[in-house]
Amino acid sequence: MQFPLSYQQIAAAGTRFLDFLYYTGIQTARVLKRIQRRAAAFWSPVAAFLHCGYEHVLGRRLRHAKREFVHFFGSAAASARRLRRERREGVAHTPADYLRTARNGASRHKKLLLTAVNVAVPAVCLCALAGTVLYWGGTNYGLELSYGGEYLGTVADEGVFERAAEMMSGRLAKETTEETDLSMTPSFTLTRTGTGGLTASTALCDLMIERSGEIIEEASGLYVDGELLGAVRSSADLSYILQSLLNDAAGGDKDAEVSFVKDVQTVKGLFPTSSVVSSEEMSELLTGKVEEEVEYTVQAGDTATAIATRYNLSLAELNELNDDQAGDYLTAGMTLKVSAARSLLDVQVTKEETYEEEIPYQTVTIKDDSQYTDYTSVKTAGQNGVQQVVDKVTYVNGVEVGRTNVSTQVVTPAVDREVITGTKERPKLSGVGTGSMIWPVPSIHHITSYYEWRWGTMHNGLDISGGNSYGKTIVAADSGTVSYVKYLNTGYGYHLLINHGNGISTMYAHASEILVQPGEKVEKGQPIALIGSTGNSTGAHCHFEVRVNGSPVNPLNYVSN
Repeated sequence: MQFPLSYQQIAAAGTRFLDFLYYTGIQTARVLKRIQRRAAAFWSPVAAFLHCGYEHVLGRRLRHAKREFVHFFGSAAASARRLRRERREGVAHTPADYLRTARNGASRHKKLLLTAVNVAVPAVCLCALAGTVLYWGGTNYGLELSYGGEYLGTVADEGVFERAAEMMSGRLAKETTEETDLSMTPSFTLTRTGTGGLTASTALCDLMIERSGEIIEEASGLYVDGELLGAVRSSADLSYILQSLLNDAAGGDKDAEVSFVKDVQTVKGLFPTSSVVSSEEMSELLTGKVEEEVEYTVQAGDTATAIATRYNLSLAELNELNDDQAGDYLTAGMTLKVSAARSLLDVQVTKEETYEEEIPYQTVTIKDDSQYTDYTSVKTAGQNGVQQVVDKVTYVNGVEVGRTNVSTQVVTPAVDREVITGTKERPKLSGVGTGSMIWPVPSIHHITSYYEWRWGTMHNGLDISGGNSYGKTIVAADSGTVSYVKYLNTGYGYHLLINHGNGISTMYAHASEILVQPGEKVEKGQPIALIGSTGNSTGAHCHFEVRVNGSPVNPLNYVSN
């Protein structure tokens, strides 16, 4: 668009805008006229019906009443003017004249008076009815309760007395030493009362106890599962005793959830003096134990003597409880009566416990097809791990009754124990040597003592040892048959002899463990023992001898390290 606009462009724009206003106005007027016609078509019958009803019910009567009222007030005004004119002219009027004038007016306007009466009387009656309803509807009623001719109070209904009687029975039935007559036949009288004039069941209970003739006093009663255990004079002392029981059970754990297992309630009111105890006596009662008879199911292996000992009973007392049926010949599943101590108030504590426990290691077997089936070797020693466990534990009177795991976190993982085992089947052995020998300790080749004279005697073999020798494997130098396995406190200690045939045998001494049995056929290189330091030994080593026809010879003539 170019600026400034020319006169022709401005005129064209103005023309278009006026056309827009024109067509908009025309269409709006057409829509409004159409709405008006339709509304008139709809409301005309309704208005005619309402007008007809009005004329039939009220219209004519109201116009008639209006004419009568106009006529009435006009006549009254004319009579008043006439009386004033006559009074000015000196005409005296007696009361009878006034009554006569009023009677004549009433006679002329009798219909108006009847219409007024017909309207006024129902209106007055409706007002009177509404006033009566409002007056009596705002009034509270109650029942005056009397017992033995004596007024006790005003209650909302008979149920208040019944609840008060039950409360009185609960307070007095067990606590009084003398028999108390609780049968009551009260009388009720309906009466008006204010909103604050009704007697509650607890207050009524106190009044009934007071009238019962018992020696009573103000106290706080302790109810357990609805049964009154006793009362103390100070409600603060009773609350302190109960809270102390809960605190002791929690053991200083602020996060523990502590509660009584049974329903425990304290009620403040009037109680018989016989049921009121000191705070110290109430504390001893709640922290002590009471004996009660319970049933025990006999388990396999139980004896009457063991059961009696478990429950702190003599055998005679156990038999007395069970009609002399608790002999030593018991069968599993039988039930016996026993006497057990229990607390009057069981306390339940639920708290979280954190502890560490071992994670047992697993044993993993690694198969080696190059070794015989009787070959085993520990590749990695297993090591137990450690995990931190958080459990939610529930105790009742200090005895665990439930446990739920919350979380488990591994602190130190367990290390698997890896064991190598051979899978190759060992061939059947003939028990005869091959004629050539191998070194008897494959993992150690160090000789600490040779075949020689030593300390004045002949050392008839080789001592093979090295660092960490204890437990190393000793193998058979050649195939053969185990002649014997022996143990001596001195000398060779644990040792064995293998016969290789052709008069040749080998002996292995000071072992910590022998792996073969006498008469067993062994193969060259088969594990037969573990290095030790048994017998006459100054340290862990293997004493190895080669014998020909029973006489020791130098082993180095047969083996090489």
